Amino acid sequence: MAIPKGQRNQRLLLIYLGPFLLYCLLIFWLSAQSDLTRLSPFAVPDKIAHLLEYAGFGFLLLRLLSFVKPDRPIVQHLIWVLTAALLYGLSDEIHQYFVPGREFSWMDLAADGAGGYLGARLWMVFSEKRKPR
Repeated sequence: MAIPKGQRNQRLLLIYLGPFLLYCLLIFWLSAQSDLTRLSPFAVPDKIAHLLEYAGFGFLLLRLLSFVKPDRPIVQHLIWVLTAALLYGLSDEIHQYFVPGREFSWMDLAADGAGGYLGARLWMVFSEKRKPR
């Protein structure tokens, strides 16, 4: 029995939207932690951690946008990813300002934006390699 197109699209949207939203929740949860050193067995420099954290954000968001609006130019998607990474990063930094032991940092915000862009570029490379030739 074939799945009706509407249900198929809803399931696929969940497959693309679900991981992105869960990842956003993970970022929020990490931001609420006063001491991140107890969560990791090895030390990661703060800016590298922000870059890697938001690379996942950019990767998953471009993956989602490419599914939802495949006909849009990739540059338009990249602008959305960078804007979203900076806005979510800003909300993340504001959130950290109110967490004991954490602080607001413009440099962290810059690392968030760079990470979002890096993750989006990684998705572009990954998705290009998956295309049949």
